[in-house]
Amino acid sequence: MRQPHILLYILTSVLLTGCSYKAYQPVAFSDLDKGKNIVEEKKGYTVQLPAEDKLLLNDQTVVKAEKLFVPTQSREIYKVVEAKDTTYLSNRHIEFKKVHNFRDMGGIKNQEGKQIVWGHFFRSGHLSKLKKKEYNKFNELNIKTVIDLRTDKELSKKPDRIPAGVGYTNVQVYDDSEDMFSKTKKEVLKGKVTPMQSDSLVMEFYKLYMLENPQLVKGIVDQLFESNDAVLFHCSAGKDRTGMIGALVLSILKVDRETIISEYMLSNNYRVEDITNRMKLAKAGKVLFPKINYQVIENFSWIKAIYIEAMFKGIESKYGTMDNYITTGLGITPEKRQAYIDKFTY
Repeated sequence: MRQPHILLYILTSVLLTGCSYKAYQPVAFSDLDKGKNIVEEKKGYTVQLPAEDKLLLNDQTVVKAEKLFVPTQSREIYKVVEAKDTTYLSNRHIEFKKVHNFRDMGGIKNQEGKQIVWGHFFRSGHLSKLKKKEYNKFNELNIKTVIDLRTDKELSKKPDRIPAGVGYTNVQVYDDSEDMFSKTKKEVLKGKVTPMQSDSLVMEFYKLYMLENPQLVKGIVDQLFESNDAVLFHCSAGKDRTGMIGALVLSILKVDRETIISEYMLSNNYRVEDITNRMKLAKAGKVLFPKINYQVIENFSWIKAIYIEAMFKGIESKYGTMDNYITTGLGITPEKRQAYIDKFTY
Protein backbone atom coordinates (compact mmCIF):
# COMPACT_ATOMS: atom_id res chain seq x y z
CA MET A 1 0.00 0.00 0.00
CA ARG A 2 1.29 3.45 -0.91
CA GLN A 3 2.20 5.83 1.88
CA PRO A 4 -0.37 8.68 2.26
CA HIS A 5 2.17 11.42 1.56
CA ILE A 6 3.26 9.70 -1.67
CA LEU A 7 -0.36 9.35 -2.77
CA LEU A 8 -0.94 13.00 -1.97
CA TYR A 9 2.13 13.98 -4.00
CA ILE A 10 0.90 12.05 -7.05
CA LEU A 11 -2.58 13.53 -6.80
CA THR A 12 -1.16 17.01 -6.33
CA SER A 13 1.01 16.71 -9.42
CA VAL A 14 -2.02 15.80 -11.50
CA LEU A 15 -4.14 18.59 -10.09
CA LEU A 16 -1.50 21.26 -10.43
CA THR A 17 -1.06 20.54 -14.10
CA GLY A 18 -4.71 20.25 -15.07
CA CYS A 19 -6.96 22.07 -12.63
CA SER A 20 -7.90 25.74 -12.47
CA TYR A 21 -8.93 27.37 -9.22
CA LYS A 22 -12.00 29.55 -8.80
CA ALA A 23 -12.55 31.20 -5.44
CA TYR A 24 -15.44 29.88 -3.36
CA GLN A 25 -16.22 33.35 -2.01
CA PRO A 26 -15.59 36.93 -3.20
CA VAL A 27 -11.94 38.01 -2.99
CA ALA A 28 -11.17 41.72 -2.63
CA PHE A 29 -8.17 43.29 -4.36
CA SER A 30 -6.54 46.67 -3.91
CA ASP A 31 -6.68 49.53 -6.41
CA LEU A 32 -4.07 51.58 -4.51
CA ASP A 33 -1.86 52.12 -7.55
CA LYS A 34 -4.58 52.28 -10.19
CA GLY A 35 -3.69 54.77 -12.92
CA LYS A 36 -0.27 56.12 -12.10
CA ASN A 37 2.23 53.40 -11.39
CA ILE A 38 5.38 51.81 -12.64
CA VAL A 39 5.42 48.04 -12.54
CA GLU A 40 8.41 45.79 -13.06
CA GLU A 41 8.07 43.09 -15.72
CA LYS A 42 10.45 40.59 -17.29
CA LYS A 43 11.55 43.14 -19.89
CA GLY A 44 11.82 46.01 -17.45
CA TYR A 45 9.18 48.52 -16.40
CA THR A 46 5.75 49.31 -17.83
CA VAL A 47 6.73 52.96 -18.13
CA GLN A 48 7.43 54.45 -21.55
CA LEU A 49 9.66 57.44 -22.13
CA PRO A 50 8.85 59.10 -25.47
CA ALA A 51 11.19 61.98 -24.58
CA GLU A 52 13.68 62.73 -21.82
CA ASP A 53 11.33 65.20 -20.14
CA LYS A 54 8.11 63.25 -20.78
CA LEU A 55 6.64 60.21 -19.09
CA LEU A 56 3.84 58.15 -20.63
CA LEU A 57 1.94 56.53 -17.78
CA ASN A 58 -0.31 53.47 -17.91
CA ASP A 59 -3.39 55.66 -18.32
CA GLN A 60 -1.79 57.10 -21.49
CA THR A 61 -1.48 60.59 -20.00
CA VAL A 62 1.66 62.47 -20.99
CA VAL A 63 3.07 64.63 -18.21
CA LYS A 64 6.32 66.34 -17.39
CA ALA A 65 8.69 64.07 -15.55
CA GLU A 66 12.16 64.15 -14.12
CA LYS A 67 14.19 61.01 -13.50
CA LEU A 68 15.78 61.11 -10.07
CA PHE A 69 19.32 59.90 -9.50
CA VAL A 70 19.39 57.44 -6.63
CA PRO A 71 22.99 56.17 -6.30
CA THR A 72 22.14 53.35 -3.88
CA GLN A 73 19.40 51.79 -6.00
CA SER A 74 19.07 50.56 -9.57
CA ARG A 75 15.31 51.16 -9.66
CA GLU A 76 13.82 54.02 -11.62
CA ILE A 77 12.20 56.75 -9.52
CA TYR A 78 10.39 59.58 -11.32
CA LYS A 79 9.28 62.98 -10.13
CA VAL A 80 6.09 63.68 -12.06
CA VAL A 81 4.63 67.20 -12.21
CA GLU A 82 1.02 67.76 -13.24
CA ALA A 83 -0.19 71.34 -12.81
CA LYS A 84 0.64 72.08 -9.15
CA ASP A 85 0.72 68.45 -8.04
CA THR A 86 4.03 66.61 -7.75
CA THR A 87 4.06 62.81 -7.56
CA TYR A 88 6.99 60.45 -7.08
CA LEU A 89 6.60 57.14 -8.88
CA SER A 90 8.50 53.86 -8.86
CA ASN A 91 7.76 50.16 -9.14
CA ARG A 92 6.06 49.00 -5.96
CA HIS A 93 6.04 45.24 -6.55
CA ILE A 94 9.61 43.94 -6.84
CA GLU A 95 9.97 40.55 -8.47
CA PHE A 96 12.10 37.83 -6.93
CA LYS A 97 11.64 34.35 -8.34
CA LYS A 98 10.77 32.51 -5.12
CA VAL A 99 10.16 35.35 -2.65
CA HIS A 100 6.52 36.38 -2.63
CA ASN A 101 4.74 39.62 -1.86
CA PHE A 102 7.90 41.76 -1.93
CA ARG A 103 7.01 45.42 -2.13
CA ASP A 104 8.01 48.99 -1.38
CA MET A 105 5.66 51.08 0.78
CA GLY A 106 6.76 54.35 -0.82
CA GLY A 107 4.66 56.77 -2.85
CA ILE A 108 1.65 56.69 -0.53
CA LYS A 109 0.21 60.09 0.39
CA ASN A 110 -0.57 60.98 3.99
CA GLN A 111 -3.27 63.32 5.28
CA GLU A 112 -0.95 66.29 4.86
CA GLY A 113 -0.55 65.55 1.14
CA LYS A 114 3.03 64.36 1.52
CA GLN A 115 4.28 61.13 -0.05
CA ILE A 116 6.21 58.43 1.80
CA VAL A 117 9.71 58.14 0.39
CA TRP A 118 10.46 55.29 -1.96
CA GLY A 119 13.21 52.87 -1.07
CA HIS A 120 13.13 52.77 2.74
CA PHE A 121 10.19 50.66 3.99
CA PHE A 122 10.11 47.24 2.34
CA ARG A 123 7.86 44.29 3.25
CA SER A 124 7.65 40.71 1.98
CA GLY A 125 7.11 37.04 2.68
CA HIS A 126 9.94 34.87 4.06
CA LEU A 127 13.37 34.90 2.38
CA SER A 128 14.23 31.21 2.69
CA LYS A 129 14.15 30.83 -1.10
CA LEU A 130 16.02 33.98 -2.05
CA LYS A 131 18.48 32.82 -4.69
CA LYS A 132 22.16 33.73 -4.55
CA LYS A 133 22.00 34.99 -8.12
CA GLU A 134 19.42 37.53 -6.89
CA TYR A 135 21.59 38.82 -4.05
CA ASN A 136 22.86 41.70 -6.19
CA LYS A 137 19.31 42.80 -6.93
CA PHE A 138 18.52 42.62 -3.21
CA ASN A 139 21.64 44.62 -2.31
CA GLU A 140 20.80 47.28 -4.90
CA LEU A 141 17.72 48.12 -2.82
CA ASN A 142 20.14 49.28 -0.08
CA ILE A 143 18.43 47.05 2.49
CA LYS A 144 20.78 46.81 5.45
CA THR A 145 18.41 45.33 8.03
CA VAL A 146 15.94 42.44 7.85
CA ILE A 147 13.34 42.11 10.63
CA ASP A 148 11.87 38.61 10.74
CA LEU A 149 8.53 38.43 12.59
CA ARG A 150 8.18 34.63 12.54
CA THR A 151 8.21 32.13 15.39
CA ASP A 152 11.02 29.71 16.30
CA LYS A 153 9.10 26.86 14.70
CA GLU A 154 8.80 28.73 11.42
CA LEU A 155 12.46 29.76 11.49
CA SER A 156 13.64 26.19 12.01
CA LYS A 157 11.71 25.04 8.94
CA LYS A 158 12.55 27.89 6.59
CA PRO A 159 15.48 30.06 7.74
CA ASP A 160 16.08 33.26 5.80
CA ARG A 161 18.77 33.44 3.12
CA ILE A 162 20.24 36.93 2.94
CA PRO A 163 23.44 38.43 1.51
CA ALA A 164 26.49 38.91 3.70
CA GLY A 165 26.59 42.29 5.40
CA VAL A 166 22.82 42.54 5.85
CA GLY A 167 21.78 42.71 9.50
CA TYR A 168 19.17 40.26 10.72
CA THR A 169 16.92 40.34 13.75
CA ASN A 170 14.02 38.15 14.83
CA VAL A 171 11.19 39.71 16.85
CA GLN A 172 8.42 37.40 18.04
CA VAL A 173 5.74 39.81 19.21
CA TYR A 174 3.17 37.07 19.76
CA ASP A 175 4.96 33.83 20.61
CA ASP A 176 1.89 31.59 20.62
CA SER A 177 0.71 32.45 17.10
CA GLU A 178 2.29 29.42 15.43
CA ASP A 179 1.04 26.99 18.08
CA MET A 180 -2.46 28.42 17.83
CA PHE A 181 -2.63 27.95 14.09
CA SER A 182 -0.92 24.55 14.24
CA LYS A 183 -3.63 23.27 16.57
CA THR A 184 -6.29 24.81 14.37
CA LYS A 185 -4.82 23.12 11.29
CA LYS A 186 -5.68 19.68 12.65
CA GLU A 187 -9.24 20.77 13.27
CA VAL A 188 -9.45 22.21 9.75
CA LEU A 189 -8.41 18.88 8.21
CA LYS A 190 -11.16 17.17 10.19
CA GLY A 191 -13.73 19.68 8.96
CA LYS A 192 -14.41 20.92 12.48
CA VAL A 193 -13.83 24.61 11.68
CA THR A 194 -16.53 26.59 9.87
CA PRO A 195 -15.84 29.59 7.61
CA MET A 196 -17.29 31.91 10.27
CA GLN A 197 -15.09 30.38 12.96
CA SER A 198 -11.98 30.72 10.81
CA ASP A 199 -12.72 34.40 10.22
CA SER A 200 -13.18 34.84 13.96
CA LEU A 201 -9.87 33.09 14.72
CA VAL A 202 -7.95 35.36 12.37
CA MET A 203 -9.67 38.47 13.70
CA GLU A 204 -8.93 37.45 17.29
CA PHE A 205 -5.24 37.11 16.43
CA TYR A 206 -5.27 40.58 14.87
CA LYS A 207 -6.93 42.04 17.97
CA LEU A 208 -4.22 40.60 20.23
CA TYR A 209 -1.04 41.04 18.20
CA MET A 210 -0.33 44.72 18.80
CA LEU A 211 -1.40 44.53 22.44
CA GLU A 212 0.58 41.46 23.52
CA ASN A 213 3.87 43.26 24.00
CA PRO A 214 3.97 46.94 22.92
CA GLN A 215 7.64 47.17 23.90
CA LEU A 216 8.56 44.60 21.25
CA VAL A 217 6.45 46.49 18.73
CA LYS A 218 8.28 49.67 19.74
CA GLY A 219 11.58 47.88 19.10
CA ILE A 220 10.46 47.12 15.55
CA VAL A 221 9.32 50.71 15.03
CA ASP A 222 12.66 52.04 16.31
CA GLN A 223 14.58 49.88 13.83
CA LEU A 224 12.36 50.93 10.94
CA PHE A 225 12.42 54.65 11.63
CA GLU A 226 15.85 55.18 13.15
CA SER A 227 17.75 53.49 10.33
CA ASN A 228 19.19 55.70 7.61
CA ASP A 229 19.33 52.69 5.28
CA ALA A 230 16.42 50.70 3.89
CA VAL A 231 14.75 48.12 6.14
CA LEU A 232 12.76 45.01 5.21
CA PHE A 233 10.26 43.41 7.58
CA HIS A 234 8.50 40.14 6.88
CA CYS A 235 6.70 37.12 8.32
CA SER A 236 5.82 33.93 6.47
CA ALA A 237 3.47 35.08 3.71
CA GLY A 238 3.96 38.80 4.31
CA LYS A 239 0.26 39.39 4.85
CA ASP A 240 -0.82 39.16 8.51
CA ARG A 241 1.93 40.09 10.99
CA THR A 242 3.69 42.04 8.25
CA GLY A 243 0.37 43.63 7.30
CA MET A 244 -0.18 44.84 10.86
CA ILE A 245 3.30 46.32 11.18
CA GLY A 246 2.82 47.94 7.77
CA ALA A 247 -0.47 49.45 8.94
CA LEU A 248 1.31 50.80 12.02
CA VAL A 249 4.08 52.37 9.92
CA LEU A 250 1.50 54.17 7.78
CA SER A 251 -0.46 55.22 10.86
CA ILE A 252 2.65 56.79 12.41
CA LEU A 253 3.18 58.71 9.16
CA LYS A 254 -0.45 59.91 9.35
CA VAL A 255 -1.88 58.07 6.38
CA ASP A 256 -5.67 57.86 6.43
CA ARG A 257 -7.38 54.58 7.38
CA GLU A 258 -8.85 53.91 3.93
CA THR A 259 -5.44 54.16 2.25
CA ILE A 260 -3.86 51.97 4.95
CA ILE A 261 -6.40 49.27 4.22
CA SER A 262 -5.75 49.62 0.47
CA GLU A 263 -2.03 49.07 1.01
CA TYR A 264 -2.79 46.11 3.27
CA MET A 265 -5.05 44.52 0.63
CA LEU A 266 -2.22 44.56 -1.94
CA SER A 267 -1.15 41.21 -0.47
CA ASN A 268 -4.07 39.66 -2.34
CA ASN A 269 -2.92 41.26 -5.60
CA TYR A 270 0.60 39.88 -5.24
CA ARG A 271 -0.23 36.38 -3.96
CA VAL A 272 -2.73 35.12 -6.55
CA GLU A 273 -0.40 32.46 -7.95
CA ASP A 274 0.73 31.35 -4.50
CA ILE A 275 -2.84 30.98 -3.23
CA THR A 276 -3.98 29.30 -6.43
CA ASN A 277 -1.36 26.61 -5.89
CA ARG A 278 -2.35 26.27 -2.24
CA MET A 279 -6.01 25.77 -3.15
CA LYS A 280 -5.06 23.13 -5.69
CA LEU A 281 -3.20 21.33 -2.91
CA ALA A 282 -6.33 21.60 -0.79
CA LYS A 283 -8.29 19.91 -3.57
CA ALA A 284 -5.73 17.13 -3.61
CA GLY A 285 -5.98 16.82 0.15
CA LYS A 286 -9.74 16.35 -0.13
CA VAL A 287 -9.06 12.74 -1.12
CA LEU A 288 -7.41 12.01 2.24
CA PHE A 289 -9.37 14.57 4.27
CA PRO A 290 -12.86 14.64 2.72
CA LYS A 291 -14.27 17.06 5.30
CA ILE A 292 -11.95 19.94 4.35
CA ASN A 293 -13.91 23.16 3.81
CA TYR A 294 -12.41 25.19 0.97
CA GLN A 295 -13.75 28.48 2.30
CA VAL A 296 -11.90 27.89 5.56
CA ILE A 297 -8.65 27.34 3.64
CA GLU A 298 -9.32 30.57 1.75
CA ASN A 299 -9.84 32.49 4.98
CA PHE A 300 -6.38 31.44 6.14
CA SER A 301 -4.88 32.24 2.71
CA TRP A 302 -6.43 35.45 1.41
CA ILE A 303 -6.80 38.55 3.55
CA LYS A 304 -9.92 40.62 4.21
CA ALA A 305 -10.41 44.22 5.27
CA ILE A 306 -12.24 42.97 8.37
CA TYR A 307 -8.98 41.41 9.59
CA ILE A 308 -6.96 44.63 9.68
CA GLU A 309 -10.01 46.49 10.97
CA ALA A 310 -10.02 44.03 13.89
CA MET A 311 -6.49 45.18 14.74
CA PHE A 312 -7.61 48.81 14.85
CA LYS A 313 -10.65 47.89 16.97
CA GLY A 314 -8.46 45.97 19.41
CA ILE A 315 -6.12 48.93 19.81
CA GLU A 316 -8.99 51.41 20.13
CA SER A 317 -10.75 49.26 22.74
CA LYS A 318 -7.72 49.62 25.03
CA TYR A 319 -6.18 52.97 24.05
CA GLY A 320 -9.17 54.86 22.66
CA THR A 321 -7.43 55.87 19.43
CA MET A 322 -4.49 54.79 17.31
CA ASP A 323 -2.84 58.12 18.10
CA ASN A 324 -2.99 57.29 21.82
CA TYR A 325 -1.48 53.86 21.17
CA ILE A 326 1.38 55.47 19.26
CA THR A 327 1.97 58.01 22.03
CA THR A 328 1.19 56.01 25.18
CA GLY A 329 1.69 52.40 24.11
CA LEU A 330 4.80 52.93 21.99
CA GLY A 331 6.17 56.02 23.70
CA ILE A 332 6.49 58.05 20.49
CA THR A 333 6.07 61.72 21.39
CA PRO A 334 4.26 64.07 18.97
CA GLU A 335 7.63 65.74 18.32
CA LYS A 336 9.31 62.43 17.48
CA ARG A 337 6.41 61.44 15.26
CA GLN A 338 6.65 64.70 13.35
CA ALA A 339 10.40 64.17 12.96
CA TYR A 340 9.66 60.78 11.40
CA ILE A 341 7.16 62.37 9.03
CA ASP A 342 9.64 65.07 8.02
CA LYS A 343 12.36 62.49 7.41
CA PHE A 344 10.34 59.91 5.50
CA THR A 345 8.05 61.96 3.29
CA TYR A 346 8.56 64.19 0.25
